[in-house]
Amino acid sequence: MNTPSNPADDSYWTIPRPDWAQWERRRKAKLWQAVALLCELEPTRLEIGPGILNTVFIHTPPKFHTVLGLAKTGIGAGLLTPDKLDPEHLEESEIDLTIFASWANAKVLPFPEGFPWQPEMNLQVTGWPWGRHETDLLRKLARAADIFWKNYQPGQPSTAPTNEQVTEWLVKQDVARRTAEIMATILRADGLPTGPRK
Repeated sequence: MNTPSNPADDSYWTIPRPDWAQWERRRKAKLWQAVALLCELEPTRLEIGPGILNTVFIHTPPKFHTVLGLAKTGIGAGLLTPDKLDPEHLEESEIDLTIFASWANAKVLPFPEGFPWQPEMNLQVTGWPWGRHETDLLRKLARAADIFWKNYQPGQPSTAPTNEQVTEWLVKQDVARRTAEIMATILRADGLPTGPRK
């Protein structure tokens, strides 16, 4: 049994910490499950049936309901995009856990120790300009844009990264070198002169 953070709140005595070894293999979860994980609560102990939230017989801490309310508001405002939206019961919507982590990071919500899904980019979770489609390479492209190009100032070439810098970073993220070179070229600012930065 885990020791509660606040002995006066007995909900921590009845709901154990997540089994991270089981959850870290998951890429997606229902919104309420993602919130439970962020609140360091084992989602399976909050269920009345497979994947169905039980709010009648399980006493959950106030933080859970606060974060769940924020997440549902995030969906309504378009700041958190679920993979499968349940418009009648937003908490039952399916969410990518990395996208959820990025949203939580943007909301400055703390991550519990052991939380496997870290935000992949420091961008607002509003989706790409061409819609909701994304892939592992698109996420890495977005992360590279955020890391290398967010401080670029047109007219000051010294603020621009070189293609080699971007390529090497992408290769370290397990992107094939030829693909990384193409991605670096795609990110390169239009009209930027070649050669050493001055």
